[in-house]
Amino acid sequence: MKKKILVVDDEETLRWALHEALTDEGYDVENIDDGVKALEYVKKTDYDLMISDLRMPTMGGIQLISETKKIRPNIKSVIITAYGSIESVIEAMHIGVSDFVTKPFKIEHIKTVIHKILNNSLTTHNDSGDVKRNEDIKFEYDDEWKQTKTCYLARNSRISANHVFHDYITIGRLSAFLFGSISNKVSLEKLDSIIKTIFRYSYMTEMDKSPASLLRNINQYLCKNILQRFPVTLFCAVLDRQSQLLCFSGYGEELTSLVCMPNKEAVVLESHPFSLNMFPGTTILEGTVSFVSGSKLIVILNSLLAAPTKKGTIASYIEKLKDVITNGNFNDCEYMAKGIELQIGKFEELNDNKKDISVVVSDVGYETNTICWEKAIALKVPVDNYEKILEQLETELLSVVVDNVKRHQIITSVNEAVLNALAFAYNKNKYGEVSIRIFKLSDEIITEVCDHGCGFDIKDYREVENTIHADFTEKKGRGISLMKRLMDRVIIQSSKKTGTTVHMAKRVTCNEN
Repeated sequence: MKKKILVVDDEETLRWALHEALTDEGYDVENIDDGVKALEYVKKTDYDLMISDLRMPTMGGIQLISETKKIRPNIKSVIITAYGSIESVIEAMHIGVSDFVTKPFKIEHIKTVIHKILNNSLTTHNDSGDVKRNEDIKFEYDDEWKQTKTCYLARNSRISANHVFHDYITIGRLSAFLFGSISNKVSLEKLDSIIKTIFRYSYMTEMDKSPASLLRNINQYLCKNILQRFPVTLFCAVLDRQSQLLCFSGYGEELTSLVCMPNKEAVVLESHPFSLNMFPGTTILEGTVSFVSGSKLIVILNSLLAAPTKKGTIASYIEKLKDVITNGNFNDCEYMAKGIELQIGKFEELNDNKKDISVVVSDVGYETNTICWEKAIALKVPVDNYEKILEQLETELLSVVVDNVKRHQIITSVNEAVLNALAFAYNKNKYGEVSIRIFKLSDEIITEVCDHGCGFDIKDYREVENTIHADFTEKKGRGISLMKRLMDRVIIQSSKKTGTTVHMAKRVTCNEN
C-alpha cells in the first residue's frame, strides 16, 4: 500500500513541486495551502506523514502538527522553514516533529529525509526529532544509552546517582561528540534531549562549530530558560579527520578525559573542575590534541580519579590504566571501557572509597569513516606525459568505482582542475608541481588538485575560452562551472601565498574488493 503524505505550505510553487516529486516516488500525495483546512483533511484521511511550512498565515507548522497529533498520534512530521531558532526546534521536538529541513533545499535531499522517516531509520521510539540540513549528517540519538562498536559506556553495578547521555554527528570530514551527566534527582523531563537538540542545532546552523561555542550555547540556554541551578557535566569534542586533530572542551567536577593513540601513548586532556548551568557568562575554554585513525577518546566520571586530575597527580593512575588498555584488544571500545571501569573499581577498593563510575570509550566516528583507498600523483611542470597520467588515473579508479559514467565524470573534473592549474598557476617556462590526491571516504570519492603557484581571487575568475597547452592536450579548461555540473560538491581555496586547491566529491557505488 502506498504511503500517504499531506503537504501543507502557502507557497504554491514549492507545494506543487513537492507534490509532483513525491508522487513520482510512488507516494500518495495531497497538498493544501492552509493549516486549518489541513486539519479537516487529517480528520478524513489517516496520513503516514505531514510536511508543513513553519510559518503560514492562519496556523503555523508547529501548532498544526500539535493539533494533528491529537487526532493522529502516530503520524510522522517534517517542518520546512527558512526561519530557524533553538526555541522553535525545542518546541517542535516536544510535540514530536520527526525532522527539520531548512530552505533552500534540494528535492533529492527531502526525498531522502522522507524515505528514512517512513522507514523509521532516523527516528526514536517516541518520535523525538532528528534535526538536520545536509545529506551527509549522521546521528546517533536515543532516550537510552545506545551501545555501539564505536562508542561504549561501562558503569559499575551499583545504582547510579547520575543519568549519562551522549550524542554524535558527522558532517563531511568533521565529527562532533557530546557526553553529558545530570543528577537523577533533577526532575525536569527530557532535559538530556533538550541539551542534545541545542548541541545538534547549534552545530548545524552556527558558523562557529568549535566545542567551546557549542558548550557556551548550551550553558547560556540552560541558565536563561531553566530556573533550577544544578550541576551539569558536559564534554564536547570535534574531530577533523583530514587534519587528524581533535578539539575538545570539558566541564564537570568528576570529569577526567584522555586520548589513547594506536602506539598506546595516553594524553590526559585538560578539563575544568566546575559544572555548567551555574552562570550564563562562564568562560568556556578548549584545547587541541592529535587524533589519528585508530585512536580512542576516553571520558570518565568518577570522583576518586577526578581528585588527582585537579591536583596534577593523575600520572600514576594513568600508567595503571594504560596496562589495562595495552594488554587488551585496543580496537574494541567495549573491552576497553569495561577494563578501565574494573581498574578504577580496584583503585576505590584500595582507598576504601566506593563511588559512581562511568567510562565511555569512543573512536569519534573514525571506524566508519576511515580513508580505505588512496592514490597520489605528482605532475612536474612543464608536463610532457599528461596523457599517460590520465590513463593511470583511469586504471586506478577502474578498480574502485563501478559506475562508468561517474568514473569518467571524476576523471573529467580532475582533468579540468589540472588544466586550469597548468594554465594559470605558473608563469611560462617556470618549474613547479601540481599534485593530485584521490581517496575513498565512506561512499564518496574525494579528489584534491593542488598547486603552489600564484593563486587568484575566486571573484575574478573567468571561464577559459581557447584551447590551452595544445602541445600536450587538445582538451579545454572549462573550469569551475563544468566541475560543479559533474561533481556533487566543489570547493576552491586559493591565495597568492599558498596557491590553489580544488576539492571535489562524488558519491559512487564502489567495488567490494
